[in-house]
Amino acid sequence: MAKSALYRLKSSLKEAGAIGPNSRASLSKKDRKKGRPTAASAKNDLSKKLAHIKDAMNPFEMKVTNQKYDVLGRKAKGVQGKPTLSKQVGEENRRKTLLQELQRKNKAGGVIDKRFGEDDPNMTPEDKMLERFTREKQSRAKGGAMFNLDEETDLTHYGQSLAGLDDFDETELGYSDDDGEENRGAISGDIVSHSHFGGFDEAPEETHEDGRPKSKAEVMKEVIAKSKFHKHERQKEKDEVDDITKELDDELEGIRGLLGFSDQAAEDRRPKRAPLPSQKSSASRALDRIADEEKERIKADRESGILDKDFDDSYDKHIRELAFDRRAKPQDRMKTEEELAQEEVEKLEKAERARKRRMEGLTVEEDEADKGGFKKRRKAVPAADDLDDDFAPDGNDEFGLGAGIDAKEDVFRGVKPGRMPSKKRRTVKVVDSESEGEGGAEDDEDEDDDEDNDDEGDEDEDDEDEDEDEDDEEDEGDADDFSDLDIEIEPRTNTNGISTANGDDDENDMNDMNDMTSSRPSKTAKVESKKAKVSIADAAAAAAELPYMFPCPTSLSHFQSIIADIAMDDIPTVVHRIRALYHPKLSPQNKEKMQIFYPVLLDYVFQISTTESKYPTAALNKLVRHIYAMTSQLGDFATVCVQGFLEAFESELVKELAAGTESGFPKADKLTFFRILGQIYSTSDFQHQVITPAQFLMSQYLGQCQVSSVKDLVSGLMLCNLFLDYQTLSKRAVPEAINFLSASLVYLAPKGTFEDVDSLPGQFPIFEINKPALQMLTKELQAVEVERLSMSMFKMKDAALDKNRYKVSVMSAAADLLTKYALLYSSTSAFKELFDGPIGLLQRLAAIPDFSPSLQQQLSKSLDRIQKLNTFSSDSRAPLQMQAHKPVPIASYVPKFEEGYSLDKHYDPDVERAQAHKLQVQYKKEKKGAIRELRKDAQFVAREKLKVQREKDAVYSSKIKGIMSGLEADQGEKNAESRIKKLQKMKGKRS
Repeated sequence: MAKSALYRLKSSLKEAGAIGPNSRASLSKKDRKKGRPTAASAKNDLSKKLAHIKDAMNPFEMKVTNQKYDVLGRKAKGVQGKPTLSKQVGEENRRKTLLQELQRKNKAGGVIDKRFGEDDPNMTPEDKMLERFTREKQSRAKGGAMFNLDEETDLTHYGQSLAGLDDFDETELGYSDDDGEENRGAISGDIVSHSHFGGFDEAPEETHEDGRPKSKAEVMKEVIAKSKFHKHERQKEKDEVDDITKELDDELEGIRGLLGFSDQAAEDRRPKRAPLPSQKSSASRALDRIADEEKERIKADRESGILDKDFDDSYDKHIRELAFDRRAKPQDRMKTEEELAQEEVEKLEKAERARKRRMEGLTVEEDEADKGGFKKRRKAVPAADDLDDDFAPDGNDEFGLGAGIDAKEDVFRGVKPGRMPSKKRRTVKVVDSESEGEGGAEDDEDEDDDEDNDDEGDEDEDDEDEDEDEDDEEDEGDADDFSDLDIEIEPRTNTNGISTANGDDDENDMNDMNDMTSSRPSKTAKVESKKAKVSIADAAAAAAELPYMFPCPTSLSHFQSIIADIAMDDIPTVVHRIRALYHPKLSPQNKEKMQIFYPVLLDYVFQISTTESKYPTAALNKLVRHIYAMTSQLGDFATVCVQGFLEAFESELVKELAAGTESGFPKADKLTFFRILGQIYSTSDFQHQVITPAQFLMSQYLGQCQVSSVKDLVSGLMLCNLFLDYQTLSKRAVPEAINFLSASLVYLAPKGTFEDVDSLPGQFPIFEINKPALQMLTKELQAVEVERLSMSMFKMKDAALDKNRYKVSVMSAAADLLTKYALLYSSTSAFKELFDGPIGLLQRLAAIPDFSPSLQQQLSKSLDRIQKLNTFSSDSRAPLQMQAHKPVPIASYVPKFEEGYSLDKHYDPDVERAQAHKLQVQYKKEKKGAIRELRKDAQFVAREKLKVQREKDAVYSSKIKGIMSGLEADQGEKNAESRIKKLQKMKGKRS
C-alpha cells in the first residue's frame, strides 16, 4: 500500500535533520550554547535540503503534457515542466530589471554612492569605516615622498654621494648667462673668496718652497701672472680657429663642387683654365694627391695582372653620381576643375577689358587711375646703402649694360625694354609720314597696360596659341573624322591676320595731320604723333579682334545673332569661351544654361551642314570636341536630348513614307549627326541608350526607303560607311547594309544586264529592277573615270546627277564598301550566306566590256578579294555531323542510406537550402519566444501600474475619509450647539 503524503513528508524531514533526534531542537542547552552541530547537519545544509523537499513534495509544481502518440526513440522536449517556478523566477528578474527601469522613467539626476564597501553586504559598518580610513591615508601618502625635503636618504651617482657637491661648482653652471668667469678671463672664484674677501673660516696659508709664508704682494703678482697666461692661451686658441675657418672659406667652392651645388651658369662664364699649384689650398692638394695615388695604384695593379686591362671604374662613378644627385623638389598641388574654370573666366574677363581699352584708344596716362598712379608704377631709385638684393636683370640685359638705343623705339611701340614682342600678336599696317610708301608693321600691343597686364596678355595669347596648336594637331590627327563620309576636305582659311584695307585712310589722315604741323617738328611732337598713330591702330585692331565675353545663347536665333560677324573658323573659339564663362562648376545656374545651349549647338551643326556653300569639315572637327565635352558634363540630360532628336527623325521618316512624296533618305545634316554620335559614344556596346536606337533608325532608312535618284544612292552609301565604322570592333552583321549595296549594283547596271528578279544571283530584297533614272547609258561609258564622292552632291539637283560620271563613282564606291565589309566579316561563320549574292553580281558586272578601265579594275579587285575570303571561309567551316566518339553511358550511383535516420532531422542534399531552412526555423522560434516575453513584460508593467494606482487610490481615499470625518465631526458639533441654543431659547420663553 502506498504511503501517504504526510508520512512521506515526515520521513524526508527526518532524513534531512529538520526533526527527530538529529535536529537542533533535540540538542541540550549546553550544546546549543556551544553551537556544536550534529554530524548530519555539518555535512548538509539544512536550508538546501528543505528547498529540495519542498520542490519534491509539491505535486502542483509539476506539469505534464500528455502526448497523443508515443514514438519510440524520440526524446520530446517540454513534456514535464514547472510553470510556477519559472513564473516566479521570471517575476523576480523583471522586478530587478524592468521594474527598476519603470521607476527611473522620466527621471533625471541621482547620487551614485561610490564609497568603498557600500554595496558589500558582508562587511560591517566598522569594517567599512576602517577600510575607508586606511585608503584615505594611503592616497595622501602616495607620491609625497618624491618631494619630501626632510627625507634623510642620500642621493648617489655611480656610488658617490652628491651631498658634498655645491650646485654652482660644476663647470656647466657658472655665475654668468654666457660663459663662466674663467672663460671671460676673470679671476677664479676660489682666489676671490680667499684672497679678496678672506671668508669667515681659516684658510691654509700659501708658503714658499722653503716654508716661508708668502706676502700679499707676492700672492697678487702670482694671480696676475696666471690671469695673463690663461688670456694668452685663449687668444692663441682663437687665432688657430680663425685660421682654420679662413681656410675652409677658401675651399668653399671646391666643397660645393664636390657636393653638386655648383652654379652651371657661373661655371660656363668662368674661364676654363687649370689653377696654379700655388693657388690650390692644402685640402685641394691633398685630394689631388689622393686621386693621383689611386690612379697609380690601379695602373700598377693592371700591369701586375691583379686587375684586368679592361677594368672600368664606371660603377664607382655611378655610385658617386647617385650619392650627389639632387632630390626632387615638391610641386604644387593639382588644381580642381572648379579652380581651372575660374582661372579661365578671369583670363577671358581681363582680355575683354584690355580689348575694350584698346578699342577706346586709352593710353597709359588716361588709364592711370586703374593702375594706381605713377608712384606705384615707377621703379624705386636705389639708395646709397642699397645692397642690390632685389636686383634682377632682364633676359636681354644679362651683362647689366641696358637694353641699348633700340629701347626707345620699343617704348614707342608699346614694348617694354628687355622684352621681345609676341610673334603671334595681331598686326596692323601703320604708315609713317616721314617714310611714306615704305610702311612698317608694328605690334598691336596695349600701351596703357602695366607689366602685369602685359604678362597676363602674353599668357592669354599663349593659351590661344596653344589652343590653335592643339586644334591643328587634332585636325592632323582627326583629319579623317568626316572623311569617312567621302567628303572633300576644304583647305582652312587663316583668319589670324587683320585686314588692312583701311590702311590708306589712316595714312591720309596721318598725312593731313602732318601737313598741319611745321616742316621740322620737334622731338616731342614726333613722339606724340607716333603715339597717336599707335593708339588709332590699337583701336582698329581691338575693334576687329574677337571678343572674349559672350552671353549664353538661349536659342538658335540668339546664337546666330552672336556669331553674325564672326568667321566660320572662329566659331569653335566662341563656343570654347562660352563654355568657359558658364562652366557648371562656377554656379548652379550655369548647368541649366549649358542644358539650353547643348541642343542649340546641335541645331547649329545641322544648319551649317546644309546651308554652307562648302561643307565645313574643319569647323565640324573642332565643334565635335566641344560637343563631346558638353555630353560628358551634362550626362543623362545629353542622352535624353539626343534621344529626342532620334525620335523626331523617326517620326519624320514615318510621315514621309506614309505620304510617299519623298524617298525619306537622310540629308547632310542627319548624316553629320550620325557621324557625331559615333565619335562621342561607344559603338561597340551590346546595348546602348543612344547608339542602339541610332542603328535601328539607320537600318530603317536602308531597309524601308525606296531609291529614286542618285542622291538617294549617295545617302545610302554614306549610311553603309557609318555602319562599317560602328561595327569595326564588335563585328556584328548588318544585313541591311549588304542588301543595300547589292541593290545599288543592280540599280546602276546598264539596261539588259538583269532581266527580272529571278535572274538575280543570291537572295536579297529589292523593290524594282528597271529604273531608267538610275541605269547607266552605254554611250561613251568607257571614257568616264571614277571620281570621289562629296557632300556637295546633296546641294545639286537630281537632273544634274543623272550623268554617267556620278553613277560610275557610286558603283565604284559600292564595290569598295562590299570589299571592306567582306574583310570585316571574314571570321564570321555565315560569310558564305552573306556574300554569295554580291559575288554573283560582281561577276556579271565585271564581264561588261562597256565600263571604263578604272571601274573594271575596281570591280575585278573587289571580286577577287571577296572570292578568296569566301574560299577560306568555306574551307574552315566544317559541316554538322554526328559525334564521332563513343557515347558516354549514364552514370549509375548506389543509393545513399542513412543508418541513424531520424524524423526530427532534415536530410536536404543542398547545404545552402538546409542552412536557410535552419535559420528560418530558428527565426520563427526566437520570434515566438520574443513575443511571449514581450507579452509577459506588458502584463507585468500593467500589474505594477495597477498596484501603484491602487496604492494612490488607497492613500487618496484615506485622506478623503479623514477629511470627511473631520467635517462630519465639525458639523455634528455645530448641530449640537444649535440644538442647545434652541433649547435655551425655548426655556427662556417659558420662563
